[in-house]
Amino acid sequence: MYKIALFMGLLLFSGACTQSQYQSQYQSNDPKKKLTEYIEKSFNVRNTEDKKVLLGFLSGEAKNRLSAWSDEQFKEAYIDSKRKFEKLVFNEYKQISPQEAAITYVLTYTDKRGGDVQVTNKKLCKMVLENNHWFINEVKNIKELIEYKNEMSLP
Repeated sequence: MYKIALFMGLLLFSGACTQSQYQSQYQSNDPKKKLTEYIEKSFNVRNTEDKKVLLGFLSGEAKNRLSAWSDEQFKEAYIDSKRKFEKLVFNEYKQISPQEAAITYVLTYTDKRGGDVQVTNKKLCKMVLENNHWFINEVKNIKELIEYKNEMSLP
């Protein structure tokens, strides 16, 4: 009886280790996780050196566009902006091929530059697998909603 209990315990333990290893391997190379990391970093840019960090998440057209920005353009878009991350929701994930995925997501943030404004963007992101790592290749805006809080308008 003792041997059976010990065997069952070892079986459960080894299964848990295998599952944990699989989950960490899967999550570290998951396109949605990579996109989430990029978005988190883009809302936490502190200086122009962070441009290199963001470029590390990109490839193709997306990387070319950001690379072409001057330090002043980057500073204006990422550092001087008063954006505050609110929410990220994934709507759809589609594996186009083993090396390509499409992710539709909704990103919500507050922008304090021109008052208290909540911006909600629905976007389509094309991810590509290069050298066993996922990269953002292209992002397109599908829809944008801008809500002005505490704004008063006259009829």
